[in-house]
Amino acid sequence: MSSSQLKVTFLGLGSMGSAMARNILKKGFQLTIWSRTISKAEEFVNAGARVEKSAREAVADADIIVSCLFDDKSCLDTAQGENGYLKGIKKGAVHVNTTTIGPNIANQLEKLHEEHGAYYVTGTVLGRPDVANAGQLRSFLGGKHEAIERARPVVETYSGGSIIVVGENPAHANVIKLSANMVLAANISLFGQVYAFNERWGIDNDVTHELLKIFYSHPGLLKYEEAVRTRNYEKEEGQGFAVEGGLKDVNTMLNTGDQVGVPLPFCSTMREQFVSVLGHDLKDKEWSVLGDAARLNAGLPMPSQKKK
Repeated sequence: MSSSQLKVTFLGLGSMGSAMARNILKKGFQLTIWSRTISKAEEFVNAGARVEKSAREAVADADIIVSCLFDDKSCLDTAQGENGYLKGIKKGAVHVNTTTIGPNIANQLEKLHEEHGAYYVTGTVLGRPDVANAGQLRSFLGGKHEAIERARPVVETYSGGSIIVVGENPAHANVIKLSANMVLAANISLFGQVYAFNERWGIDNDVTHELLKIFYSHPGLLKYEEAVRTRNYEKEEGQGFAVEGGLKDVNTMLNTGDQVGVPLPFCSTMREQFVSVLGHDLKDKEWSVLGDAARLNAGLPMPSQKKK
């Protein structure tokens, strides 16, 4: 089936979802969209997409559904209820859920889809909104082989970075994404500790940056290092990842570890640091402000908080 024949529905138009939906539309797919915030749909309607008022109506004739929501609750709420998409999903449809959620919720959603004759695929993504806009996200796919292959042409529109098939268990792709975010958050936290340590000894940040460049080379990670170095954590409209999202993911990591008896002490520390930056009234900043927890705890105030 060609892209012009394949009917695609996208659920959720946050900063990541909007970027992914744009790429799907650019590749010529028939796109229907739904968002809790209807104003976010205007640009897509102008570009030729159709908008529906409920998730149920949006998926009625969809061959492939892609969702990008916030958390466990939003995924379950959007699926269920009178206007939930499971009430309207057609038999044989494939749903790719890109949301970072707990693996047990993925298992629950897979079962609900099976009960309605549809396929559920976890399709978590790795990358910032600017990477999503460029169509260069990395996707981790977990689900039935047949379903993944049917959805692949749509997933490829935003996954120029690579597609990694984790296996037939959707939950495993969620665990892999949580692992990826654990690595990112742990490094952001470490950057903050190194800068706080060196600043307290009067070492110039540029020298610390040169040290860290010896060990790190990935452009995405270097962007976070730059944010920590310059203490620029501003979250532009439609870009970045919010502090509350970071805290949600760390809590999910801890819960997922608990479920299989794996303690994650570094995640416990990062959770405390996220709560600390929230306590400093920094919830509107990008999640890389996690790196400032060590400075704040060391008595090094944010530049905007310094006394003149």
